[in-house]
Amino acid sequence: MRDENDVTLLCEPYLVLPDASGVEVAWVTDGEARDSRLIVVPIGLGERLGELSVGELKDPALASSLPGAQVTRSAGVRLPAMAEDRESFLTDGLEDLRNALETETTVAREVWRQSARASGLEPGVDYAYRVVSGAAASRVARLSASPSADAPLLRLLLTSDHQLGAPVPAAMRHASEAAGPFDAVLYAGDFVNIPDRASEWFDDARGSAFFPSMRDILPSTPIFSVVGNHEVQGRREPGRTLSESFEGSLPVRVSDDGLSLSNYETLFPSPSGSRFYAVTFGGVRIVALSATRVWRSDRADDDPAARLVSSRYQEAEHALGDPLAQRYGSHIVDDLQAGSPQYEWLRRELSSRAFTEARLRVVVMHESPHSIGVNAMPHFAHPVRLEERDGLGELTGVRYDYPSAESILLRDIAPLFEASRVDLVIGGHSHLWSRFASAAGVQYLETSHAGSTHGAFDRSSGRRRTRPPFRWNAHDAVAQGDAGGLDPIVPTRAPRLGAAGEPLPYVAEQGLSVFTVLTVSAGAGAGAGAKADAAGIVESYLYDARTPEVPAQVFDAFGVGEA
Repeated sequence: MRDENDVTLLCEPYLVLPDASGVEVAWVTDGEARDSRLIVVPIGLGERLGELSVGELKDPALASSLPGAQVTRSAGVRLPAMAEDRESFLTDGLEDLRNALETETTVAREVWRQSARASGLEPGVDYAYRVVSGAAASRVARLSASPSADAPLLRLLLTSDHQLGAPVPAAMRHASEAAGPFDAVLYAGDFVNIPDRASEWFDDARGSAFFPSMRDILPSTPIFSVVGNHEVQGRREPGRTLSESFEGSLPVRVSDDGLSLSNYETLFPSPSGSRFYAVTFGGVRIVALSATRVWRSDRADDDPAARLVSSRYQEAEHALGDPLAQRYGSHIVDDLQAGSPQYEWLRRELSSRAFTEARLRVVVMHESPHSIGVNAMPHFAHPVRLEERDGLGELTGVRYDYPSAESILLRDIAPLFEASRVDLVIGGHSHLWSRFASAAGVQYLETSHAGSTHGAFDRSSGRRRTRPPFRWNAHDAVAQGDAGGLDPIVPTRAPRLGAAGEPLPYVAEQGLSVFTVLTVSAGAGAGAGAKADAAGIVESYLYDARTPEVPAQVFDAFGVGEA
């Protein structure tokens, strides 16, 4: 067994699962650390706490030498799916992994999640804390219990789809400087690119791994997240890279181990134990949905014999005889259609007292009903399998269609939002910024532009989504605009301009990063573009990595809810 004194922290601690009297502190180590603990002190002792050595932090007499200190042993769990492969960007000091990858395609990496709960906290009071594992200790950070329903001011950071974007670390620093400190982060999915590749979470050599990018925010800010397609790993088979495994996910009806979300679910446990949940935070009802499909390319070949790869639209010709070699299109991870468990839960939630009496009602989901992004197509529907056969009845090809009439988000989910006074729907997935407002007053916001964009597909952009050939139900695909028929809204403060100087209803330029802040307060509606009696104001900021010395600037603001 590895010497515990050699164990180090892979990331600064982060906060999850806050409630009225406490919050869970989690951190990650590169080995088992049985002597790990959380130390919480009154905020006035934070400076003194920061001066203590690892040995002093582990001293059994610590609680008596720091008045009011709370010392809690952590519980540790190994993340068995964490690994590295030959496509990993490893930092110096990981020689054992480098050597192992000389002969192996994929090698397991030891990663442990530690957690301890800070409990018995006084409402509305900040505390200082540190964590210690092995020979390493964290910086001093701040924590508190969930704010009360009538908290005078809340600031929530809205972001998603970081996926190792090079500008993300700087953008998150600018977010802290321009709008922080935050009370919570609402994260709409897609933390990394390959969820089983440990370095992408903790120490990718390119400098934009998820936790380091958020090191100025997450230690003092609880995160509420939803699952995205990049949290879904496929079947792990010998000789395959982690990227190949990621692209090889299967529906669980085909294979029990067809897909895995174990790393995401261990790092970010759900308050409900399910991938969909609802919590009230500072009077804001946060409804988190699992609305994602597995990633597939958009390759579509007319000739079945020419289909060399499986995609969202087809099966490779060589896979037709092997159910485990097929990919089953862009299948949905957790069903949302009417009658499904998630749908019925959502229907009950939207009529609950906790929802209807909330100060503000916010839905977070990875794929949203409204989008002008490339990933809005194909429609969010279960793939319809179409088998092609020759004159003798032999299977020669498989295609997949996604009929617009069966779009679950537009047919089943959006009507629930419209009928239930949802104030704001936050989505991601398409790597751009855009927003929409429905006739019922629901605001839909995509704020997933984290430095690398998939582009906007709007009349003003001139770009058109690629459609499959007419052998498919190609007329059903929407080449431009929002499949739900809403027009994107031009930003209220400083829109980007098109070639002719016209204001554009989106942000979709490489090198730019967008983050959004939801401020909830009695006077939140003040300011351009916001209702005077709004319960909250949503402000979107733009950071340009090409001019790093320029602070992030607000380019859009609008009000939500009623004060």
